[in-house]
Amino acid sequence: MWVNNVFQPSLDSGHATMGQPDFDIIAQHGYQATMDFPTALYYEQILKDYPDCKFILTTRQDSETWFRSWETLAKSITSAANVGGSLISTVKQYAIYLRWLYAVVNEDDSYLTSEEPRDDQNHDVAIRSYERHNARVKQIIPPNQLLEYNVKDEWKPICEFLNVPAQKCPRKPFPKTNSARSVQIQSISSYVFPLVVVSWICMKLFRKATGKTVAEWVHVQTDLLQHRLQKTMIQPGKDVEDGELGAVYKHS
Repeated sequence: MWVNNVFQPSLDSGHATMGQPDFDIIAQHGYQATMDFPTALYYEQILKDYPDCKFILTTRQDSETWFRSWETLAKSITSAANVGGSLISTVKQYAIYLRWLYAVVNEDDSYLTSEEPRDDQNHDVAIRSYERHNARVKQIIPPNQLLEYNVKDEWKPICEFLNVPAQKCPRKPFPKTNSARSVQIQSISSYVFPLVVVSWICMKLFRKATGKTVAEWVHVQTDLLQHRLQKTMIQPGKDVEDGELGAVYKHS
């Protein structure tokens, strides 16, 4: 839905457009909620299609805090997505999505048309987009259907807003799996995992072709090299003559 109807058409035209996603496709699969980008940008359409829907607007301490997190995310995942996209088709779709997302947030179509994918973020424009988004959400979503939420408030506000009984509200600590450090670790993993897979495949093919593991083949080649060196360096009955560098021993 997203790649064919929104991301790829924007990339092809060189202009970021929002398109008209069919959210019924998501609902028909039994899902009752969605979160994060890109659906977070479609709150007006979602409100129109599902007028009784509830919305949670996550907020930060201030706009600068949000931008630091956003910039860290962009720099952590962009290169990994591009490298992974050259190997895995689904990751390539994610790389296309990032181009579109950066073009929307930074209001700059050059993210779509640049020869090399960019991860730099325009501080002033991105913050303006963030603040305009939050203001517009609060403007059009009915107050009884909107929760302004900071993750530091943990479970209680969410449970109350979603009418979850107190006895069923989670008591364990609120998860913190999207911190800047965890995003960076995920980014590194996205580099390492494809390399491990490719290396494993290459070793399997190597063993099939040679009948040996890489370690066994190296051991055999090392023994052969040592044997050849010995034959070259030790020549029976031949003295070392002036200027000869190859014969360094005399056999007696």
